[in-house]
Amino acid sequence: MAKKKKRRGIFLSPAIAAVLAVALIGVSFGAGWFFGVRSTQFHGDILLVNESHRLSADYVPDDLVNLYTQRHSFRMASSEIYLTRQTYEAMEKMFHAAEEADMNGYIVTSGYRSYQRQQEVYAESEPGKAQQPGASEHQTGMAFDVTVETNEGFESTPQYGWLMTHAHEYGFIQRYPANKADVTGISYEPWHYRYVGVDAATRMHRTGQTLEEFLGQ
Repeated sequence: MAKKKKRRGIFLSPAIAAVLAVALIGVSFGAGWFFGVRSTQFHGDILLVNESHRLSADYVPDDLVNLYTQRHSFRMASSEIYLTRQTYEAMEKMFHAAEEADMNGYIVTSGYRSYQRQQEVYAESEPGKAQQPGASEHQTGMAFDVTVETNEGFESTPQYGWLMTHAHEYGFIQRYPANKADVTGISYEPWHYRYVGVDAATRMHRTGQTLEEFLGQ
């Protein structure tokens, strides 16, 4: 009869086994920390940023584009305004549609701000007039401020009225509406718009919800 071959097992010394165990724990903890932090920021595909959901100092959105170098149907207050490409493309479609409807004169005044730039803005602003670093939507690259040349507030202009009627069709919401400061933590900002996608923006437009209310936060 043929002799059965003995199977050789792999034996680790106690020291090596201990090192591997610590490494596995570290990887597990790191993954849990990463996905845990991400879960506090993203709700589905929507990134929520406010006082309770902050971005880290090193957070920089992918695919930022300089609006000045792109085709645009709007004016700009500066040649150094950036947004994510998806946000820019949706915004360009929106303002081109406004132009086709003879609704002109929009001036984009602000887009992406780094954590460090937001620190400067916060330090230079009066209390309650700017978000703290990490709590500003501008750091996402998906929010912009807009105005027109007017002697009155932007909210009194026909251009504002057009945005309130049509912005959701292109995936944008007015992020800080009137009488919602108790929910958003930010006073009324008729000039501040955030890209969330057409489906979410349309649903919020129909219900009158803020982003916090829509996400159940």
